[in-house]
Amino acid sequence: MKTKIKSLICAFLAAALVITVFPVPAFADDLEEEITISITWGSLPSEMQAVYEKYIFEPFTEKHPNVTVDFRGIPDQEQTTRIQLAAGASTDMFSMDCTDIFDYASSGFILDLEPYREQYNLDEEMYDWALRACEYKGDLYGIPHTVESSDLTYNKDLLDELGLPVPTTREEWIDACEVALENDLIPLTWGFSGVPVLVAWYYGHYLTTYAGPEKVKQLLMGEITFEDEAIRGAFETMKADWDAGYIDDKMSGAISLDEARSIFMSGGALFNMEGSWYPFEAVPAGTWGFNWGQAKWPSMRDGVEAAGDISVGECIGINSSCEYPDLCVELLMDFYLNREKTAAAIAEGFPTPAAKLEESDYHDDMPEDTIKAINFEREIMNADTVGYAPWGFFPSKMKAYLDDSLDKVLYDQITIDDFLATAQEKLEQDLAEGYEFAG
Repeated sequence: MKTKIKSLICAFLAAALVITVFPVPAFADDLEEEITISITWGSLPSEMQAVYEKYIFEPFTEKHPNVTVDFRGIPDQEQTTRIQLAAGASTDMFSMDCTDIFDYASSGFILDLEPYREQYNLDEEMYDWALRACEYKGDLYGIPHTVESSDLTYNKDLLDELGLPVPTTREEWIDACEVALENDLIPLTWGFSGVPVLVAWYYGHYLTTYAGPEKVKQLLMGEITFEDEAIRGAFETMKADWDAGYIDDKMSGAISLDEARSIFMSGGALFNMEGSWYPFEAVPAGTWGFNWGQAKWPSMRDGVEAAGDISVGECIGINSSCEYPDLCVELLMDFYLNREKTAAAIAEGFPTPAAKLEESDYHDDMPEDTIKAINFEREIMNADTVGYAPWGFFPSKMKAYLDDSLDKVLYDQITIDDFLATAQEKLEQDLAEGYEFAG
């Protein structure tokens, strides 16, 4: 997930001024029509941009010499895409969260991809839960790009030095946090300054490991409310841990994600809140300065298992006004359904795709850190108990309110009572407008 901002405050013209264009050239073929496929994405590090070009775009333009892929990496991409779609000016394809699909599909902004689902046998080639997360009224409206798990990332060297296990229960979690504080360490580092959507990591963990996935499912289906004892208890427990100083000494709202990452990588914290994307996105293989690992978030209540959340990291929508949807889908499938290509891309840092890969598909020379990251992710995703990451499964109005308002609870600007009451109102609006839980 990532650092995504879903707000319509920013004007399109201002966003357009900071667009960075990464054209992927194609050789012209005078016998065929010259075609340009435009794609909008969030900002990518240059190293990752090179992986996209090498394994996705360049092979396609070699296959179709008359096609040029115009790939644009822009800041605040999701908010810009929303504005562009409303103005009828968006690109052919764009990345989006699964929670965007309801709004985009119901507004007619994105193409129904159900015919391609059968053509490319996607139900056999991709994770079923990832496809369901990209549906609207039973039809596929997005192609799942990557899958991820929301974990607890830890510094094993520090845990060993302090004689602590990787926590699996609330008692072990509290003990680890208290020992960290006694040794002038930050128990868990996390920064969301300027990016309120990152608070979904926090409340997602506690809903899964205090309320439990089944309770979360009941909530999202309208069978219980935010006043349910387990749901309320999840928010009360995360507030208690915040007040105890376990989360960056209550400074997370004032520091950026990059600052939090620096604290963790410099050995200043036992834990980092990020999930399976972290080793791929933020730490190049071979550059970790300590032994590290990833685990399920510890159980926060007796009777509820330790667990991680799962989600589609990003999905790809095709503009309903796109002139060449067949080519767009072909470009995507040439990569996702080619195990050799996807395995090679993963070896160079590409996050794990939604297409099913076997361990035998991975390269023998894959970096050790990449193998570790994949194995940790698989362990969490294949566990008997998994949670529903908010950015993949929660309805849009409710999630937007939780993201924008949880910090006010943490900093005592509103009460939990008022927070939960408004969250319930937003959920009821989503349900009335046709939201259906995809888990």
